[in-house]
Amino acid sequence: MYLKKTKLIALILMLSAAEVTAQSITGSPYSRYGIGDISYSGTGHNIAMGGTSVAESSDRYVNTVNPACNTNLPLQRFVFDVGFDVKYTNTKSAAESEKTCKSTFKYLTGGFAAKPWWYFSFSLKPYCSTGYSAEYSDSKLEYEGKQYPYSYKYQGKGGLNKVSISTAFKFLKMFSVGFTGSVLFGSIEHTQSSAISRDGFNINGVEYPYSSYYYMNDKRVMHGTQGDIGFRFEKRFKSAKDSLRDALRISIGAYINGKANLKARNEMFIDDQHIYYSYTYNGNTYYTSQTDTISNDTTSTEKVKIPKGFGIGASVEIAEQLTINADFHTQKWGDFQLPNDITKKHVRDSRYLGWGLQYNNAKYSSKYYRTFIYRIGMYTQKTYLELNGQGIDDKGVTFGFGLPIRRQMLLLNINFQLGKRGTTDHNLYEEKYFLVHFNATLHDYWFVKRKFQ
Repeated sequence: MYLKKTKLIALILMLSAAEVTAQSITGSPYSRYGIGDISYSGTGHNIAMGGTSVAESSDRYVNTVNPACNTNLPLQRFVFDVGFDVKYTNTKSAAESEKTCKSTFKYLTGGFAAKPWWYFSFSLKPYCSTGYSAEYSDSKLEYEGKQYPYSYKYQGKGGLNKVSISTAFKFLKMFSVGFTGSVLFGSIEHTQSSAISRDGFNINGVEYPYSSYYYMNDKRVMHGTQGDIGFRFEKRFKSAKDSLRDALRISIGAYINGKANLKARNEMFIDDQHIYYSYTYNGNTYYTSQTDTISNDTTSTEKVKIPKGFGIGASVEIAEQLTINADFHTQKWGDFQLPNDITKKHVRDSRYLGWGLQYNNAKYSSKYYRTFIYRIGMYTQKTYLELNGQGIDDKGVTFGFGLPIRRQMLLLNINFQLGKRGTTDHNLYEEKYFLVHFNATLHDYWFVKRKFQ
């Protein structure tokens, strides 16, 4: 038994270590701005419920959004959860469109109850990701009455990972408070290049062309810490027919994400080349080959500040079968600080509204199909980006289901998200996406003394 546990943990850790560094999976032009695409911070079943999680507490899952919600984790059990997703995206502008399919590691989390009133959990997940590539070429650059070909290219990759450790306390049976300490680390790299070729000089029938080339690479290696606090209130109403069951459970939760102060090492390289030709004959200046290259390679230390956030939510559970959630999140991106970054002017405060519903006919039943879990939800988001005077909004619907295995010791969840972000107006991009998320939740007894080995 212990050997199986060891192998399982090793396998999960190897998978997470192999995948968590491969974060450049957005394929989105919007990830060029700010700090990139912010990853969803909840777990798989939350995705299927419109991204709601602030007040929900369960003995089945670890809550990675509000640490105070982990005070219902079972005693003498360890709960593991690992997830990944596949995302199909159709990115469209007024002139062109592109389809992409990317997969990535989503998270690894675990938790347990140390005492009936004291709980621990941890998580490893991407915090944000950057991944885009855009090329443009034309022959309409005018110089001295002529048109010349030119091209430019923008690329970006990288992201930040987040490792968190949380603890939570329950008191008076109704109140919970939780604390999370996190370390963020990673790097984000942007490159841009441009080239132009135009007529040079014709000497004795020989053409001497002129060309110019510009290249810049800007890489930030970042690390820092963040602290969060969460609260939760829960009121249970017992069933008149069955004293062991709750007829109704009402929960209200809230959390505050503290500011993240990151230290950044900025590595910038600039190469600006002008190629031309010159020579002198009979007192006149003509042109021959010569290369003028201006290079600048600098390294500096900076401070990056990710602003604080806040969330509040409510959850109602009826007869331990039907759960209804509603969440509101906001983050003050007006306080975002990224030195020497021209994209900072494109950020605004973000807002998120989500609603979700879950139905589980029976947690335990001799009929397997009765233990299936069904989920549905919807969300609307005012993202932290504003480009060309147009706010970038995101909205969609979600659904999914859970399949219990081995009498609830293993739960497989398949979750779906269908949404749209952005618009083709104002020379922008519209992204229609379909996300399929898979996660497995494992319960195992870890703190039981066995009489027989």
